[in-house]
Amino acid sequence: MTERAGAPPDITPVLVTYNSAGILGWSLPPLADCPAVVVVDNRSADDTVARVRELLPRATLIEAGRNLGFGRANNLGLEAVSTPWALLHNPDARLEPGALWALHDAARRHPEAAIIAPALWDQEGDAPPVIADFFRGPWHAPASRPAPEPAGELCAEFVTGAAMLLNMALMRRVGFFDPWFFLYFEDDELCLRVRAAGLPIVVVPQARMRHRVRQSSTPSARTTLRRIYCMTLSKLYLTRKVFGTGACVALALRSGLASALALPFMLLTLQRERAMRHAARAGAALMAWRHLRRAHCFEPDA
Repeated sequence: MTERAGAPPDITPVLVTYNSAGILGWSLPPLADCPAVVVVDNRSADDTVARVRELLPRATLIEAGRNLGFGRANNLGLEAVSTPWALLHNPDARLEPGALWALHDAARRHPEAAIIAPALWDQEGDAPPVIADFFRGPWHAPASRPAPEPAGELCAEFVTGAAMLLNMALMRRVGFFDPWFFLYFEDDELCLRVRAAGLPIVVVPQARMRHRVRQSSTPSARTTLRRIYCMTLSKLYLTRKVFGTGACVALALRSGLASALALPFMLLTLQRERAMRHAARAGAALMAWRHLRRAHCFEPDA
């Protein structure tokens, strides 16, 4: 891919950070030429804010003052965008040379598309990247394994929120992320609404990004527990929203019981990581009634 100088002036990257200081030196440099970048910080406890100011001194930095989660923080950042397109960009992802221009050119070719997605390549540390499960069919259907690498542009039912170029005029009509979600499945729900509105989601494999999986925040036992807890709640919420309360209750019972039965074995065999996952999943299924009745996953109604 031929790399052009500078960056497209009509695309604003939007990033949400939370204790992301350790990864920003890797992910932010390709954005240095962008005329406009918006960063929303979810009250990081490390040097994230200082690193953003150091690496992207021209960026609009919004300090949320609390942890809003992924979707609501992105919504806050999107409110500050004045360009025709906004690129949702995880802090643990990095644009490959020429990727931003490839997205720009695809958006010009497909003005009817609400979302344009680059090809995402997962990378663990310094290991060679492998194609990610960044596009697939409906969220409730099994995904292809291994994930296929597109040979050319295609329309998809889903693309991951880790990297989405949004047509702002069309997306303002559809609406952005559902504010109930804290983490996970908010991109599935958004893609469902985009497709229900009859708007295409286009994958552009010529635009590539590398993704260091789950490195947006410093890994810890606490983040693992919260991640699985949130993932379970979000799946239950989306199941209820799409298929109704009965399907949600059935999923909660099935998921909670399976994890509760598996947990003692994981503890006895000292499988710590898997034990944490099952404990978080069972806890979320048990407490789902409390979270699903709220306007936002973790915040009681005012």
